[in-house]
Amino acid sequence: MPPTAPFDPLSLTRPRLAADAAARAMLALLDEMIVVIAEENDLMAAGIPGSTSHVVARKRELAETFSRWIASLRSGEIALAGADRVLRDRLIEKNEVLRRHMDANVGSLRASMAATRRRIDAIMRAIREQSAPPPSRYGANGRTAPPQEARAIRPGRYL
Repeated sequence: MPPTAPFDPLSLTRPRLAADAAARAMLALLDEMIVVIAEENDLMAAGIPGSTSHVVARKRELAETFSRWIASLRSGEIALAGADRVLRDRLIEKNEVLRRHMDANVGSLRASMAATRRRIDAIMRAIREQSAPPPSRYGANGRTAPPQEARAIRPGRYL
């Protein structure tokens, strides 16, 4: 008969401890993402472009980390199902808070892009107006044309 290893009571709780640790790490990541996104929302609300702040770089790093977490969860490498019920409930709550902040962030980014698009359109319009050739002083017959007067092209419409 092979010798038996002494009973280790922690062997029953190791998966639970690992799941709890993973849940706590995920909560910390969610908390940081919420703070960074809220900061970016505040900056955009104040009219400060997000692309000029350090927030965008940090948000990108956190998004990459979050993507790796999700991939690990999907692959089964990390299982949160065994985590403490309170931790799992907090994960659900934090996920909902993050979603609300992300929705507000998307709205702010869309508004910011629309404002940028309007500024670009105004600049392009000004450039076109400045670069338009001056009106020609010569008529179709090659002679100096008299000043243009409003003339009807159709009843009720004038040039």
